[in-house]
Amino acid sequence: MDISKLSFLVADDDAAMLEIISAALAKFGVVWIRKCTSGAEAAAALADSNCTYHCIISDYSMAPVSGLQLLQSVRTGRFEHVRRETAFIMVTVSGKEQVVRTALALDVGAYVMKPVTPEGLMKAIERTFAKLFVAKTPEAYAAINTAVE
Repeated sequence: MDISKLSFLVADDDAAMLEIISAALAKFGVVWIRKCTSGAEAAAALADSNCTYHCIISDYSMAPVSGLQLLQSVRTGRFEHVRRETAFIMVTVSGKEQVVRTALALDVGAYVMKPVTPEGLMKAIERTFAKLFVAKTPEAYAAINTAVE
């Protein structure tokens, strides 16, 4: 899959991981990468109507806005010009069942465990874009509790 023409928003509060993911995307020819050091910064970037993203890659564990909360915001349509079906990949060190179940309930495209490798990231991107899904109602996503530990 050629992802070089896609635009990505990458959110991770770990600067090293942010660079690893960005470098992996660049390795595959991606030139449009918006890097955000927090979930709140990512939310602000998504609220910017001058930018469009094909895929969001977000860490799960960020404060004050977690990756699950960011995903929920996209799926509920909080950002007017962002498609609710936008590809979303969750990156995390947590393999906790409740976190995984919540991400799946929010229709995450893929779930990638850290440490992230370029090959693992590309497989997640391919899986995400191969899925055809129709978003549930905003109310259905809003009802999902994202306050999981």
